[in-house]
This record gives sequence, C-alpha cells and structure tokens, in this order.
Amino acid sequence: MTTLIVPNTYQYIYLLQAFVIENAKLYGLDKKEILSKLELVCEEAFSYLIKNSFEENEKKDIKVKISKDSSSFIISFFDQGLPFDNTLEKKYDVSKLSAEGLELFLIKKYTDHIVWINHGSQGKEFRLSFNLPFQNIFDIEKSEERIENKYVVNKDDIEVRTFQEKDAIKIARIIYRTYGYTYPNEDLYYPDKILNLNKSGELISIVSYDKLHDEIVGHYGLERPNLMMVAESGQAVVAPKYRSFGLMKKMRNLVENKARELGLEGIFSQPVTTHTFSQQVNEDFGSHVCGFSFGLVPQKMNFKQADKTLSQRGSCVLYFKTLKKRERTINIPNRHRAIVKEIYKNISLPYKIINRKKTLKEGKVTSNYSSYWGIGTINVEKIAQDNFKQIKEAFYNLIFRLKADVIFLNITVEETDIDDLIERVEKEKFFFTGIHPSIINNQDAIRFEYLNGIIDESQIKIYSSEARKIFNYISSERQRVLQ
Repeated sequence: MTTLIVPNTYQYIYLLQAFVIENAKLYGLDKKEILSKLELVCEEAFSYLIKNSFEENEKKDIKVKISKDSSSFIISFFDQGLPFDNTLEKKYDVSKLSAEGLELFLIKKYTDHIVWINHGSQGKEFRLSFNLPFQNIFDIEKSEERIENKYVVNKDDIEVRTFQEKDAIKIARIIYRTYGYTYPNEDLYYPDKILNLNKSGELISIVSYDKLHDEIVGHYGLERPNLMMVAESGQAVVAPKYRSFGLMKKMRNLVENKARELGLEGIFSQPVTTHTFSQQVNEDFGSHVCGFSFGLVPQKMNFKQADKTLSQRGSCVLYFKTLKKRERTINIPNRHRAIVKEIYKNISLPYKIINRKKTLKEGKVTSNYSSYWGIGTINVEKIAQDNFKQIKEAFYNLIFRLKADVIFLNITVEETDIDDLIERVEKEKFFFTGIHPSIINNQDAIRFEYLNGIIDESQIKIYSSEARKIFNYISSERQRVLQ
C-alpha cells in the first residue's frame, strides 16, 4: 500500500495522476487505454471532491491510498471535509446532466466498483476499484478446439473433490461453455482470479472431475468475502452431458463438509423466484427461509444466443442453513418481534433478548454500490444516535447520484435498541425483508429494502408454506410503509 497526501487544490492534479499511474504499472495495469481511463477517473474524482467536500476557499488535505486485493486495484480518497450531502433530493435535478453529474457519470463509467464510506469523526472515504488484468477465458478458448460432442461419459470416471491449482482454467471453460459470457459473477471467467480467491479462502471451489477426459464437468462454490463466519453457496454448474449422475448433490455435501471444517456458523443462498426448483433443492438440504430480496436480479439479462428482457427485476428467497449454534444476544424490535422470533426458530439459532438503550453519539454506517446489478447496500454496523443521519446521507448518494434501482439496508441487532431507528427508516419507505445471521462483522442483522421501481408480486413463485408465510408478512409490511 502506498499513500500520497496532497492539498485540495487543482494544481496538484498532475502529481496525483502520476502517482496513480506509476502504481498502476506496478500491478500490471500498463496498457495505454487503461492508463488513460485511470488518468481521467483520477481527474474527475479529485475535481468532484474539491467541489463537494469543502467549503469555498477551505484549505485541507486529501489523502490518496493505493492498494490491491486478490482481484482489484484500489484507489481510496480520504478527506475530513463536509459529510456526504444529505440535501441532494432538494438540489439535485436528475433531468439535467450538471458538471457534478458528468463527473460522476465518467467515474461510474470507467470504474468497476464504487464505495462511499463514512468514517465518523475520521472523515469519509471515496473508494474506486478496478479489475486487475487477469487472462480472460476468451483469449484461451479461442485458440483451442471444443470437446467433441460425441465422446462417451461414464459415471465411474467422475471424482468429486476440492479445488486444485490446475482446475482454474477448466472451471473457467465450463462456465463459458454453459453460460457463454452471461454469468453475472465475472470472476469465474478469469483463471487467475479463481486461483487467488481459493488461495485466500474467499472462495471454496468444489469440482466434479472427469478423470478419463481430464476435464472439470461440475463446480459448486462457497463465497466468503472478508472471511466471514457465514458463506454464500452458489456458482453451481454441471455440464449438460453429466446431469444425470447426481453430481450437484455430491458437490453440495462436500461444500457443507468444508464449511463445518472451517467452523462456519452457516451457509446462505438466494435462489430465484421465477421457478421453485432451486428453492426445493435448498429445502431438501435442510435450509430454511429467513427473508426475501425483491428486485435483486436486473431486468435486462444477456444470454448466450440472444438478449432476454425479463418483465421486471427478479426477486430471490433468502435461505439459511445453521451449522454452528452460537447463542447471540439480540434486540428484537417491537413491531417485527413475532416474525423475527419465528424466523430464529425456523433456522434453529439460539438467542437471548436484551433491551439496551443507545449510549454512543457516533455510530458506523457503510455503503457500497454495484453498477452491474444496479444495487446499493447500506450496513449499520454500530448503533448510535446519529445512525439515521448517516443512513440518509448514504441513501441520497445511492439514489440521486448513483441511480440505484434497489437499496438493501442491514441493521445489526446484536448491539442496542433499534426501535426508533426502524420507525424512522420505515417512514423513508424502507420495508422489512427478514433476518440475515452473522452478516455484519459476524453479527446478525435485520433487513430492510427500498425499491426504486415496481415489483408485481403475483409473478413471484414460492415453494413452501414456510416461505409463503414469511412472504405474506413482508408483502403486508411493504404495502403498509408505501401508504
């Protein structure tokens, strides 16, 4: 990690650009077109911060940090100027592309991931992430012949096992052969990313390996960002010729065994509601419903042969399977007490209820935005008196600046009383959507959601009566807060 501190004046823009460019070259971002985009993004981000983070003629420093993780080159701008503007809905005209809007448009266009983070008295952070240039499966695939359609497959040749380094390229191939370039998690198209994520533990890949043909014919992933105590199961695929061998079930069993070995508290997944098959699979493995995610899937989906436009954004069921029963001390809000208790009972998590009042003046709220999904997420990590103000600031940035279609709000329930905070966010049209265990710094969260659009609930297909009961409650809450 390298750091540059510069005054908040335009004359330092060239120094900043040189600093970023030279760091980028060290991490393999050395193509001319990439460096040009980085120069442009730096200029727009620096200009944006100078205009919007400080009073006129206010002299302060901006700290710029360069870092990387297993898959991204990261530029973080830190300042202790004005907090994020919470009056945007009054002054931001979404019908006109102002100078401010153009700056943000260009930043968003050339950046793979944007995160706005409030650090309380420490100021705030504007974090921009850029994918590192791993070799794309397309560059490898175009020089090789596809496996012949007529080769014979045999169940006895298949081995279900954990990931090995040599599997990375073969996993990328099976994703391409099954989905083309339509799979939403782009990491699986880059062999180096698959390898690095498995090495870091942020991805646990289970594969079905055809020993005779030396091919990976199935993959099941367990995603664990920041090495949390819960992980999301998914990235599941089996090659068409092998779908009668029960490989998905075998891989899922090994996934759960690995999760138990790691001492994880549980596994969650979010199957779609366009059909009920994947919901049934989750329930067959002992998972239980703890919430719903309305509009999680973008309406416009690109498939291998043609574009397909869904009639609306797709919704998902949130399932959870408990592996380790940590007893938690929680503050259940009065309004949703009955349904929250029922969810905890369904997912078999022990808890004690305690009512503690807020004592801290400064809380912690973080937010992030996915441009691919059109989704913003706000996490209330530390409960305090200023949480609502922080939520509003993050909300306005996501809605008016980044134009999020959906915003998820997660509030920790393992700290202090949150009744008044929930009452206030519901007045802003956030509606209850369930409970997510151990999702915020390994603490449980109550989930809310804001929809910047319309969802026709009649198109949502639900498998079980347990899921239907929770869905009906959420639906009634949604109608209540929208009135």
